[in-house]
Amino acid sequence: MIHFDPDTYQALYAGQSVQLLPKEFALLRYLYEHAERSFSRDELLDAVWPLEAPGDRTVDDHIYRVRKKLAPWSHLLRLDTIRGQGYKLTRTDARLRENPLLQDEHFASDVNRMFAKYHGMGMGAAMRLLSANRDVLGLPGDPFYDAYVRFVGGDFSWLLETNGIDRWQQAVYAAFIHASIQFDPAASLRCFERLIAKGDELTPAWLTDLKLNAVYLYLEAGMTERARSRLEGIRPEIEEMDSPSFSALFLLKEMLLALEEGRPVAAAAKLEECGDLLARHPIRREKGAYLVAKGLYLYRQGNPAQGRQAVDEGIETTRQTQFVPHLLANLKLVLLHLGKYAPNDDALRKYRGQWNALAEQYQFDELLVKTNRLLAALL
Repeated sequence: MIHFDPDTYQALYAGQSVQLLPKEFALLRYLYEHAERSFSRDELLDAVWPLEAPGDRTVDDHIYRVRKKLAPWSHLLRLDTIRGQGYKLTRTDARLRENPLLQDEHFASDVNRMFAKYHGMGMGAAMRLLSANRDVLGLPGDPFYDAYVRFVGGDFSWLLETNGIDRWQQAVYAAFIHASIQFDPAASLRCFERLIAKGDELTPAWLTDLKLNAVYLYLEAGMTERARSRLEGIRPEIEEMDSPSFSALFLLKEMLLALEEGRPVAAAAKLEECGDLLARHPIRREKGAYLVAKGLYLYRQGNPAQGRQAVDEGIETTRQTQFVPHLLANLKLVLLHLGKYAPNDDALRKYRGQWNALAEQYQFDELLVKTNRLLAALL
């Protein structure tokens, strides 16, 4: 399987990479994910250039350039011209050679445990590396992690367009993406609440995750009573899960709620409790969120220099984990808090610049259109 890295616009296979331009990358990824299906030029224009007005030769020119760049991988795939229709990608790498490891149930179980361990430790880079080299290592696929690794890596368009995952799972991903890329909490809350109301359709972990993330949205919307009620409602679920990751995130939301309610002593206590938990369970992803929350607490307590240092460390820690959605969530939280409580702080300009760079890289405007359309259809 070829892996697509949206951070670098590279296609990766067996330690080799092909560097593409942004639209070449989007075109190849779209055709690869819809392999064996023919597309007209107009269909490809709608899929890859939805908000633009490119010229008549745009698709042909991009196909020509992509073909040249993929020449070393002619044994893996080819881009066919379908006379009178358009183009089709044909994959020839679909595990045609029998792999005995794929028949080994114990090996498959071990691989899933390895993915789960990296997931629990917040090691997104390791998850993405394993996923990118499944064929080379002979690793079996797993429906959950095949989709989740795309979410971790910021491959949001695939999650919104694929027909290969459960519709409710796709709706949850769409809701998380929607909440991550825009600043209207009410719009996202409507989606979250409708999904939470579908409780029987979702796994317990998905449902708890939705409820926990809804707390942030309630706080963004200034609905502190709703945030408190939601936290108290899911406290038993968090305790029953006995998950250091969920427990740390729960404590951080309690800390932010206390901060918004003007209870700095309680906020400091929750922050300390979370720090102690992460000292026992060093989860890098949650450590990034903890440092960001600590920085915001310090800002609110009149220590902007220390606050800025903690936020910087938290954002960089999160960036290193390569969990793109968590990076977006932490940056968004920083922008909201500094915009409200430290609007003249020099760091705010820097964080806005980082957000704008990510907005361009992941094409937030297009994603917002896609998430709204998908959520309207599913909910």
